[in-house]
Amino acid sequence: MPDLTMRDDTRLHVRDEGAGPTLLLLPGWGVSTWWFRKQFETLTDSFRVVSYDPRGQGESDKTTRGQRTARLAADLAEVVAWTGDEPVHLMAWSGGGSTALQYVELFGTDRLRTLTLVGASPKLLKSEGWDLGFADLEGLLGWVGLVGSDFGAAAESLLPAFFAAALSPEDREATLAEMRRCDQAAMALASWDFIIQDYRDVLALIKVPTLVVTGADDVAVPAGNAPYLHEHITGSRLEIIEKAAHCPFLEQPDQFDAVLRKFLDA
Repeated sequence: MPDLTMRDDTRLHVRDEGAGPTLLLLPGWGVSTWWFRKQFETLTDSFRVVSYDPRGQGESDKTTRGQRTARLAADLAEVVAWTGDEPVHLMAWSGGGSTALQYVELFGTDRLRTLTLVGASPKLLKSEGWDLGFADLEGLLGWVGLVGSDFGAAAESLLPAFFAAALSPEDREATLAEMRRCDQAAMALASWDFIIQDYRDVLALIKVPTLVVTGADDVAVPAGNAPYLHEHITGSRLEIIEKAAHCPFLEQPDQFDAVLRKFLDA
């Protein structure tokens, strides 16, 4: 699997398999390409499936440098350019959705064929008139403090919100082990920058076919974000996956992949 070096000399680990139109899977905060393992098994029959570990995560460089959404969006732009001249299908999950929206604001949608937002929110900070966020300001401060002091405990606290059904002991340990590969200080910085952003005004800039997906039981990024995104992204489609929370592509992979294929083939 190739590694790519960004303009600031940060190395990103990339997974690139299959042949066909490029489908770029963008992980969220604190995770890696490992979370898309089922899609690499099933979608590579029709697509060139590409994913990468964001800086500070997975097998990419463990660095606090560039832990802000603008730099993460620039990383995405560099990976998109590396895939070739053709526009890509971009699927962005969770915090990756924030990166994707930052990308749209900075770089537009000319290099995108389609956009799929999974478990994403345009505004992760709760505020007056907006209760669909991950945390309010007090909660954000506490969360960043926990991430910066004990990332393992922070990761473990997320699992009940990530999965509608309890994981087996083996899957639970494998999931936590994968999350613990992240750089703790980097994740604290990224948490702050992700959560304080507000991309609601960016939604009108999306000029490509868009699919919005949520698990019906998502509480990590409340499922109510999906109808909001659908309402404010012109011509978008909305799919709600039952018996799934924040990770529908893992919890209900057959249904998720069928929904995604139908959209991409349209």
